[in-house]
Amino acid sequence: MTSPLLCATDLQVHFRVDRRAVVRAVDGVTIALETRETLSLVGESGCGKSTLGRALLRLEVPTGGTLRAFGEDVTTAGERGLRTLRRKASMVFQDPAASLNPRVEVGASVAEPLFVQGVGDRASRRARVAELLGRVGLSPDDAGRRPHQFSGGQLQRIGIARALALDPDVVVADEAVSALDVSVQAGILNLLMDLQAERGIAYLFIAHDLKVVELISHRVAVMYLGRIVELAPTAQLFGEPRHPYTRALLSAVPVPDPRRRTARAQLQGEPPSPLDPPSGCPFHPRCPLADARCRAERPTLITDATGHATACHRVHE
Repeated sequence: MTSPLLCATDLQVHFRVDRRAVVRAVDGVTIALETRETLSLVGESGCGKSTLGRALLRLEVPTGGTLRAFGEDVTTAGERGLRTLRRKASMVFQDPAASLNPRVEVGASVAEPLFVQGVGDRASRRARVAELLGRVGLSPDDAGRRPHQFSGGQLQRIGIARALALDPDVVVADEAVSALDVSVQAGILNLLMDLQAERGIAYLFIAHDLKVVELISHRVAVMYLGRIVELAPTAQLFGEPRHPYTRALLSAVPVPDPRRRTARAQLQGEPPSPLDPPSGCPFHPRCPLADARCRAERPTLITDATGHATACHRVHE
């Protein structure tokens, strides 16, 4: 059995606000991304999905835990030690406009990974940029334009082209299709799946749209307040969700049939602040099943024989 491409063990990313306050954005996550798989990461806004994705590529420095990439420990690696990771793994950022330099032509932005890694000469890089823009549905002539001349969806496609420049083994896609209309979204999803079939690319796919997640994923991890509360193969998670939070998320997915009515799980209150997380299970203030043990003891993520992992006392009773 091959080792995971990316593997985090008890990974923590904390941000100090002042002398007393610390935001626990990622608070002890153990997760692995396997070759040729799409692992989706879902959860409410602010739960730490984007921070976890950035930390797995060492764009955020871990506060604790360990991170291995392509067989090497990169938890504390410096710039030289991260060079292989930067070549083999890339990211599609959530805000495509903010990730592109407004003063630089998009062709230069797409070619930047090639330039930094010393791949090819000017002519070959120009040809590669034209090929990449064509693959994501843009014209090679668009290379000479600047970001303000594109729509939000087009900027996202440019971000995807840049992420693919070095033929990476891993792509972390943070809301990669959320800015696109439905027809363009379908084309980009098909492109991502085609590239995976051709080259074996593995994706960490961060998203809110659970219908897209169900379509594209091999496994799904559900995140709440900086921790993974459920992780399972896609069919299992959508067919038999175990954690109360996962059930609530899935019950909120619209059903495109007015004759079908589905019972929606209503959660009480707002997500707690990562500055002051609750004692015990972080979900207990909103959980309809919470008892005294949930309020006092934090559950661990336990995996059964089918590969379905859940962090819930009531599930494992």
